[in-house]
Amino acid sequence: MITRQELDLAAANVLLDAAVAHALSIGVPQNIAVVDAGGRLLAFQRMDGAKFHSIDTSIAKAVTAASIAAPTGGAPADAAVLAGITTRGAFTNMRGGLPILLDDKVAGAIGVGSGAPDEDVAVAEAAVAALMQSI
Repeated sequence: MITRQELDLAAANVLLDAAVAHALSIGVPQNIAVVDAGGRLLAFQRMDGAKFHSIDTSIAKAVTAASIAAPTGGAPADAAVLAGITTRGAFTNMRGGLPILLDDKVAGAIGVGSGAPDEDVAVAEAAVAALMQSI
């Protein structure tokens, strides 16, 4: 039998709480999306003042990170454009998406958007670090 660990709502809430705390600490309101291993949305939070156009990109970052089992932002530009077309825009090469790996397998992912790329990544990293400390 094949078993796989996946994020649940409790884990998603740990991620959201930590992401919000870090975003507040750096003064950058964010959109934060958490998906399961299959890229299905588990939880989402839009902080007051977060850019509304980053709602969709934060979700796309999480879905992409889960799909490729790697941080977003590292694909060559031409491959990212092709992937974005073939996935109807669900793939993004924007930084701020991180997979959550348990036993070297994707359990889900987080996507953060509304700040500068380094800010989005820092918020996502803080969230993943908090989750790893909690398990």
